[in-house]
Amino acid sequence: MMLTRIVNRLERRKREKFEAWMRARSQSSKTAGADDVRWLLPIVKELVRSSGIEDDADLRHSAQELLLTQLPKEAWMLAPGLEKRAEPVRSTWTYQNEVMKWDIAETDLVLDVGSGGYPFQRANHLADKFPEETTHRVEPMVLDGRTFFEVDIERLPFEDGAYDFVFCSHVMEHLDNPGQAMRELSRVGKRGYLEVPTRLSDVMFNFTRLQDHHRWHSIRLGNTLCLIEWNESERRELGNEFFEALQSAYTNPFQDFFERNRDLFFTSFHWERQIDFLVIGKNGEILDSSSGIGK
Repeated sequence: MMLTRIVNRLERRKREKFEAWMRARSQSSKTAGADDVRWLLPIVKELVRSSGIEDDADLRHSAQELLLTQLPKEAWMLAPGLEKRAEPVRSTWTYQNEVMKWDIAETDLVLDVGSGGYPFQRANHLADKFPEETTHRVEPMVLDGRTFFEVDIERLPFEDGAYDFVFCSHVMEHLDNPGQAMRELSRVGKRGYLEVPTRLSDVMFNFTRLQDHHRWHSIRLGNTLCLIEWNESERRELGNEFFEALQSAYTNPFQDFFERNRDLFFTSFHWERQIDFLVIGKNGEILDSSSGIGK
């Protein structure tokens, strides 16, 4: 009875394929293989989108149990919980503004460079090169009454040491000349914060497929921020499974992994007085550095 209720919620073509597969499975003792898992999991996504399933605890748990009986044990962790999250996974902006602790005094003058659609809450002044629509930003620009400057990060129009703290998040990976940008940030700020996606982040979330989007990925080595250029052979379609899992309204193990290990996905770099950096080209050459090598 429960199986009939579940199967009837599927669209006809998926339902026919599911029923045929179940008949074949009942006549075979083989373990479900990769191809089985590849098409079976999207069917479960259709189930959780079906009307009423998230509100029917018995149906939800039965659907999950049905799925698990058709998967090898090593694939059980891939099965979604079929339970809606109380709230979405924290975005970068939410995490920075609601979770991270900042050693910034009330009297400090703070600049956010590359403020975009999610400006740093503590910033007094906002700055961005593209107040209009751009391929580097999908969300609309936020202008909320704070002083805004339209700037080129490589030639900031501020005096030396004009700001007590400079915040710059998810900007470096887009630039042609990130070394010059970091020199400018440390020139106008006494200290600050940089955040840049790691190689793992761009691979798992499939940003490598986007031409003219992320030019660099990052790693921190000691007190040095290293930016490494993507080469063309690395730019390929990798699929959106991890991105969709992270954004899902339903609980899943990858969301837990991400929230426990944000440092693997984003390099958080606090600096004072100067930014020690190394910019490495796609062929392994040093293109730029804070010490002057390669410039």
